[in-house]
Amino acid sequence: MTNTHPTILVHDVKKNFDNGKIQVLQGVNLSVSKGEILSLCGSSGCGKSSLLHIIAGIESADSGSVLIEGAELTTESARLAALRHTIGFIFQLHNLIPNLTMEENCLIPAIAAGTNMQQAREHFHQLAKDTGIAHRTKNRIQDLSGGERQRTALCRALINSPSIIVADEPTGALDEKSSREVFDILRGLVSSHNVTMIMATHDKELAQNTDRVIHMKNGRIE
Repeated sequence: MTNTHPTILVHDVKKNFDNGKIQVLQGVNLSVSKGEILSLCGSSGCGKSSLLHIIAGIESADSGSVLIEGAELTTESARLAALRHTIGFIFQLHNLIPNLTMEENCLIPAIAAGTNMQQAREHFHQLAKDTGIAHRTKNRIQDLSGGERQRTALCRALINSPSIIVADEPTGALDEKSSREVFDILRGLVSSHNVTMIMATHDKELAQNTDRVIHMKNGRIE
């Protein structure tokens, strides 16, 4: 029987800060199908990043539920397992360790997940080739350009062969040319591997090149 569960299912998720004074998410519902590439748009402060962090298991919701491939992220261990094995997260400012090499940064998630190191290195070198930076694998992050750093972040997010990519403004810190190049590489990689992706972006042109665009305002999906 075919699995009819959405890959990502968010139901009535709420998130507050400052003891409830700041309502960031106000009952968000969202369903994402397997292989879908979805853009999440909205002004700064609308709740995009908080929603993505909750979907990825980086943060927990105050109430509501998040199901990833049919499994609910109810505990810290469940969220950690999803982040290590099912979900790859791409940060806007890459969150790489400056004094480590590109290769060392990318292998950290593989070590945390207990992946076979020989297989992880082979996969890493293929990803580095696919992203066009195979010649930079031994360079430290501090010596890479902004575009190269973000390509490194793509490799790191994909190192454990996740079925879902969650990307928070993955091209937001780049110039227009580098932004298009990184997005084209990312879209190509997720499409070729049938990976589901949900991406927050302010770039309307990038958003229009995804399967579906969702707009958020004041902590809700419009």
